[in-house]
Amino acid sequence: MTSTSPSYLKGFTTIIAGICFMLQASLASAQQPGPQPTQKHRTLSPRAIESLVTGIAFYPDDLVETILQASQHPLAIRQASEKPAGRFGGRFAQRVQQFNQTTDSSVEQLKQYPEILAQLSDNLATTTLLGRVYQTQPDDVWRAIDQLRAEVDAALEEQPEQFVDASGAPLTGQAAYVAAAGYVAGRYFVPATISELYVAYAHPNQTTTTTVYQGPVATGTATQTTTTGPYGHTTASTGSSSTTYTGPNGNTVTGNTQGGSVVYQNGPTTVGAGAATTTITGPQGNSATATGAGIAGKTTVGDTAYFGAAGGGTVNTSNGLSASGAGQITGSVTQTQTGANYNTQASGSVATNTGVNAYGTRSTNGSVNQNADGSVSGVRSSSTSVQGTNGYANVQHNSTGTATGNGTGTYNGSTTVDSSKGSASVSTTAGDGQVSSTVTTQNGSATGTLGDGQVGQSSSTASNRQSKSSQQAARSTSQPGSYRASRQASASNSRYSKSSSQQIASGLQSMQKNWGQLSQQLNRSSQTSASRRNTQSYSQQRPTSGYSRNSGYGSNYSNRSSASSRGSSSYSRGGSSRGSSRGSSGRSRGGRR
Repeated sequence: MTSTSPSYLKGFTTIIAGICFMLQASLASAQQPGPQPTQKHRTLSPRAIESLVTGIAFYPDDLVETILQASQHPLAIRQASEKPAGRFGGRFAQRVQQFNQTTDSSVEQLKQYPEILAQLSDNLATTTLLGRVYQTQPDDVWRAIDQLRAEVDAALEEQPEQFVDASGAPLTGQAAYVAAAGYVAGRYFVPATISELYVAYAHPNQTTTTTVYQGPVATGTATQTTTTGPYGHTTASTGSSSTTYTGPNGNTVTGNTQGGSVVYQNGPTTVGAGAATTTITGPQGNSATATGAGIAGKTTVGDTAYFGAAGGGTVNTSNGLSASGAGQITGSVTQTQTGANYNTQASGSVATNTGVNAYGTRSTNGSVNQNADGSVSGVRSSSTSVQGTNGYANVQHNSTGTATGNGTGTYNGSTTVDSSKGSASVSTTAGDGQVSSTVTTQNGSATGTLGDGQVGQSSSTASNRQSKSSQQAARSTSQPGSYRASRQASASNSRYSKSSSQQIASGLQSMQKNWGQLSQQLNRSSQTSASRRNTQSYSQQRPTSGYSRNSGYGSNYSNRSSASSRGSSSYSRGGSSRGSSRGSSGRSRGGRR
């Protein structure tokens, strides 16, 4: 086969990739004054975050961190908490169930706490918002947790006798702690805070960034809008850019791109799809338009990650030339005790209106293993086949190697080529500071050797540099870089520093009661919002507030059947006391708002 077909395939791939990403490459090389972002992302106030963490603040620190990590995967939480359906059987059902199993490490850890997992699933809206806020405001989340804990400690210390049971007898131990936690939490559930939480959850996060760039050869603008849905699993992006390239002779080329993509994540599964169209117009008015679309995804089942992608594109020019191409790739990577095994299969085709067509396939498999002596060994085998209008070519490659990290590794590889223009083979070995290759064709063989036995012997210098870099990285990471890092020392002796079954039980009771009340308030906000949208006369009919001092919030904290006031005892802060009672705890709403 002549070089026309494979080179054309390579050239077409270059055209597609080059045109579609030309504008982004220009961004990197141009002198940018800086982006001009328009943020619609909602940052929660400290008060709202404190309301949000009322359900998790009273667990031990390590369990709180696990919950915060798991809350970023709410659908994985829902899957992990659901009981498998037994209605359908057979191998297909087992396979579906296997793919639906979550492998997120934090969610897996929570499976040993099914009651907590159930609470996170039952309050999925609150869980989702918690995970979203922790991604963007992690330090604020931990500040809010510490603030709530400090208020509970203060309440117990200043007036412990005010926390009583249904008969009026003072509560002690964990019961008093849970009651105080509920009292403190209840003071945050005011209409303004509930409204802020509802709005933050109900509306998707959206960020729009406009960048104006100017360089020696390229000027233009690029705008991208990214939207994340309420549950955080789906992210959609749309963008456009316009660039003008100026050549040395003053001629200009303009490029315009429109595109969009969607990414969906659910536990171990991620799927993305996108499409873009780019038009390039030259100085003489000639133009070329490239349109491409693709989809890719991966999922993990046990120790194996499966992945795949497919895409296609077309190029049309103003002078009548056209080309189209399509390709796909699938594969898997399986983790082993000492490394990983992998394999991929790919195929692609290209067709033009000039009669030049080509089709190719490629398969690869191999393994990587960590040896007992610290070295890493690898085995790789690949097969490539290309067939086109003008001929064919088949390439086989096999190699093995061991890397020791000090330049004394070994390598053995061989490649054979069989084509319509002839055949050839290349054999390469490396070791003991030397590299030797032999090339064989129809015209004979030739061998070349590089190195004098000293290759890799100077690696001690590189090792020293790596050691210094590692030391610098270690010093950098040891410096407190967040509120959470700085608080660990002071919190080391607190009741939350070590896990205990008693503290976990108290945290669960607080979670059930506090988040139960918060969910009720959020549901009322949702109903109010729906009523506002559907009722024309809403302005004349103000809905009942989702929060009232006489709403009996404290009834969740006792066995009382009534939410009426509990006598005359009251809990006050700062010398002030409110007249409204707090249900079972018997406290007035004397706390701060």
